Amino acid sequence: MFIYSNYVLRGGVMTLIQRNEVLIRSLSREDIDKMKSWGKHEDPLFFHYNFPDLNEEEGDYWYAIKNNRFRRKSFAIENEEKQVIGYLSIRDIRWMRRESELGIVLDPKQMNKGYGKKSILKFLEYYFLKMHMQSLKLRAAKYNERAMRCYQVCGFKTIGECYNEFEDQYAEIFYNPKYKDLKKIFKNKRGMMMTKYVHMKITKEDFCDRV
Repeated sequence: MFIYSNYVLRGGVMTLIQRNEVLIRSLSREDIDKMKSWGKHEDPLFFHYNFPDLNEEEGDYWYAIKNNRFRRKSFAIENEEKQVIGYLSIRDIRWMRRESELGIVLDPKQMNKGYGKKSILKFLEYYFLKMHMQSLKLRAAKYNERAMRCYQVCGFKTIGECYNEFEDQYAEIFYNPKYKDLKKIFKNKRGMMMTKYVHMKITKEDFCDRV
């Protein structure tokens, strides 16, 4: 495959491609190995999003917990060049109420290119119109302003704020003295490090009204 500007050559045929387009598909075990070549976050507040260097057994386990068929489903995000640049997960699926909670992670090298917004919007179409779900929730750390702006653009509405357990209780920011200024956005509650999260939600009705 050869790429010339906005065209891709496949099998001798030159085809126009759309930049920053994405494909959402089921996550495969092979995707896990591809994710190990992703870049790394430089901001210590996002170190816990760096994809871990897993051996084969650990990769099998990681894939298994991301695809609990009843309570969780995960999807790979591919760009226009068929590179795996991220993944989406829905967890705590409540089939009777037709709702769940969204999580999204992108390769740090592929951020600030519009992939996050396009991935979420494309997934919402599948989620509401193909899976026939009724609502989708998420939460974002309040300091993650870029993520919240993206979610708002995609139609999510804030439904509340509260302190929740931080995702990485052993984060370097809690013991490395050079990150002491970051500790002000956390508080210790009964031995657990907490930070403020913004809880957001979008309903099928909201989504259909937008499109």
